[in-house]
Amino acid sequence: MKVVVLSDTAIADGGAETLSVLMAGLLAQRGVAVTYVAGDESTGEELASLGVDVMPIGAQRVSPISHLPALTAAIYNSRVRTYLDRFISERDDAETIYHVHTWSKALSPAAFQALAPVADRVVIHAHDFFLTCPNANYFNFKTEAPCGQVPMTLGCLTTACSKRSLSDKAWRVTRGMILNRILDRRMGWRILMVHDDMRDNFVAGGFDSKRLTTIPNPSIPFTSSAVDPVASKRFLFVGRLSREKGPDLACAAATMAGVDLTVVGDGEMRSALEATYPNVQFVGWRRKDELEPFARDARAMLLSSRSPEPFGLAVPEALGCGLPVMAASSAFLAADLERLGCGESVDVLDTPGFAARIAALSVDDARVGEMSRRALETYQQISPSPDKWVELILREYTKILAEQAPSSAA
Repeated sequence: MKVVVLSDTAIADGGAETLSVLMAGLLAQRGVAVTYVAGDESTGEELASLGVDVMPIGAQRVSPISHLPALTAAIYNSRVRTYLDRFISERDDAETIYHVHTWSKALSPAAFQALAPVADRVVIHAHDFFLTCPNANYFNFKTEAPCGQVPMTLGCLTTACSKRSLSDKAWRVTRGMILNRILDRRMGWRILMVHDDMRDNFVAGGFDSKRLTTIPNPSIPFTSSAVDPVASKRFLFVGRLSREKGPDLACAAATMAGVDLTVVGDGEMRSALEATYPNVQFVGWRRKDELEPFARDARAMLLSSRSPEPFGLAVPEALGCGLPVMAASSAFLAADLERLGCGESVDVLDTPGFAARIAALSVDDARVGEMSRRALETYQQISPSPDKWVELILREYTKILAEQAPSSAA
């Protein structure tokens, strides 16, 4: 077996990006021959040190401040298509699996056109809904509610749902149209979902339910040993400081509740948040190995995303060290938190209500202690260890290759 990992970057600077790098490294450590094709110019020194062959294409990653050339390339990057066509023609064989992680910022839909001839051996890791929804999350950022539209229908195309502008929506729709033409649902693409509640949307988007597999994201707890959240009154937010992640909602509710809040993360909203909430501690982005002191000084973590999150990786990372989580009710993990008794589901758009829930938890030591105990006992029901995760992925690869093998019958 050989595995080709494709992702926008070889830099672990986001949840999905971190997982793609982690997966490649874990596979290499198990003796699997891994090639990592990065859409951008990143060379992945850490992966290279593990024996992963890192091959950067050198495309520019799109960002919220990207100009027209980068945005045009992100709709369809012919450089990526040419590179991958050559790569596949030179290196492909019947034992090669192609695993696509992120593709929307550099690789573009062109990657799938190059992969179409080997679609039966392609796994697409669905960290979000970009495969079906141009906005990635079935969410209208103007109304701050689920859009209620069927993707790429007239209703979808005429709804102003982007968090930025009409031109941003037009760009996303154009890319979605191209993607739909390339990603023929009749072909053998496998979709690896991070939460089973994603299934209905993918089936509605035309994907074969038999080719949808759920493998939850893995996690490593924030701390090396259990924390004591009862001993703290401070709440914690960990994530990108962008509108969809809702850091302003956490800041507003914590301020109204009169509790201390630490915000770990960076992004376009940081300067405005610091000016509006001088009472909140903003510490900027931190590496995973730098998060322990913040987790040990926290009573609970807040996941206050506006848009539905299929899997917020910080949730099991917090639970795994005994830190309860208050999560937006739209997050797919919110129901799991309630079911397992290790957190609470809250309406984060209702600031007074959110604040009241925070205030109640800030004085309820018994509840915090019970949720902490349940978190330690049950978090691996939400998120497997990295080793278990890669075992499940290898099992999926083996199944795919077995299905492609010619029959041994005479």
